[in-house]
Amino acid sequence: MDIFVNRVGEEQRVVAFRCNAGHGGAVARWMGKKLPEQGTRAVVELTVDEVVSDWRPVEPTAGRALAVEHDGIAVTGEVLAIGGQEDPVVDLKVGTDVVLVEIGRRKDELRIGMHVSFVTFALEVYPYAL
Repeated sequence: MDIFVNRVGEEQRVVAFRCNAGHGGAVARWMGKKLPEQGTRAVVELTVDEVVSDWRPVEPTAGRALAVEHDGIAVTGEVLAIGGQEDPVVDLKVGTDVVLVEIGRRKDELRIGMHVSFVTFALEVYPYAL
């Protein structure tokens, strides 16, 4: 995912960023060794560092896949793949990228192609070079 770093919080290694997937921006913990500079671009992998238990189905829209909400970051994506019976991981298309999410409840209700949304405070971004 290509992001633009709006702000950097050095103490907790948090970055506020915007990207094509989120018009309102998002906040995540920076997992790279060196913090990025404010006002720069970075290519990152987005992860959700918690088990998602409370999700809801939503209608597909051209809207935001990442959005700041009063209780966290809303993540919306299309279900691309569902892990087997003992595998809680679901592949979601968030914007133009794939994010692996561990689903804790109601995984059997998911279907390939459906859109789901959940709220989390546990976003992490891992920088990488292309």
